[in-house]
Amino acid sequence: MNGGDLVKYLASDLDGTLLQEDHTIRKEDVQAILRFKEEGNKLIISTGRPLEGIKRAFKNYPEIEYDYVVACNGSVVLDKNDNIIYNNYINPETAKLIFKDIVDDKNMFIHFENDGEVYSIESEIKVENEIGIMFSNILPKEVVLKEDGKYTMISAMAIDEDINAAEEMKNNLIEKYGQDVEAFRNQIFVDIAPKNCSKGIALKSLSEKIGINLEDLYVIGDSYNDISMFEITDKSFTFTYAEDGVKKQANNIVNSVAECINKIL
Repeated sequence: MNGGDLVKYLASDLDGTLLQEDHTIRKEDVQAILRFKEEGNKLIISTGRPLEGIKRAFKNYPEIEYDYVVACNGSVVLDKNDNIIYNNYINPETAKLIFKDIVDDKNMFIHFENDGEVYSIESEIKVENEIGIMFSNILPKEVVLKEDGKYTMISAMAIDEDINAAEEMKNNLIEKYGQDVEAFRNQIFVDIAPKNCSKGIALKSLSEKIGINLEDLYVIGDSYNDISMFEITDKSFTFTYAEDGVKKQANNIVNSVAECINKIL
């Protein structure tokens, strides 16, 4: 146990933070996480990914044991045994309107979680990367536009990796549906969550439920959907490579998760 038996909590983003572009975790980061855990501290994974994507990310790293999960940008919170602590859904009528607006954008790969299962929408464009594999359950767009769903997350990926196109879509969604949903840009992704859902709100709710003192909560992330985490604790970290708008919101700038953990310990 660390000094004074004080348990520290680290909430870490995945993509661009723990996971590199090749979907691996740096050896130094793995070792730092193991040391962090060995000293009795707790790891929270806080990500825009659904649970299936989180499990895929850690498939080759069974030695890393996280304690809690904030998934789908705060729409779902689970414990380490996948028990749901709470979840939230996008209003189904609003979801259908959003799908109607974005489904024919040929530059965007549309994917979502519906009642615990992950899907993409039928398209002429084939996405061969991990996102395409993860969301390989395909539904015809006619079904998605007609049927009500229990959506914890809707997401669009800019296929040509155009950050500006993703930013424009996010802004348009907020302008049209901001009274009903939250929209975040996470690198080339636009993540849509139920209203009043964010990583920060979810972490604050989890802290209240299990008795975490926010003074003992550290957070790290690399993108705009991580800023809500930065807002609930002054122990916030981002990276030298993050966009300037993200770096301005964090209190600490580091080169790696390992460097962050070294500072914490």
